[in-house]
Amino acid sequence: MGATPWDMSPASSPNDPVFFLHHCKVDRIWESWLERYNRVYAPDMTAPDYPYQGERINDALDNPGFSTSIGTMLDRREYHTYDAMP
Repeated sequence: MGATPWDMSPASSPNDPVFFLHHCKVDRIWESWLERYNRVYAPDMTAPDYPYQGERINDALDNPGFSTSIGTMLDRREYHTYDAMP
């Protein structure tokens, strides 16, 4: 079955303005969630390796050429903020 006009699978999808609107809204929802729950993340580092390896706050994210952890991604206010949150 071919791609539909609303399918974001093709490599050209970032050229569609809807792509940016979608991701901006997802980022805003994520920021709203973090503000509501005080940036508390579970599981913390006291959680056992199994089944939480790679999911704990200071575990390294598996991304070649980009070394960071989940914890460093929770607060992006240094890079951008929103005028108002619901």
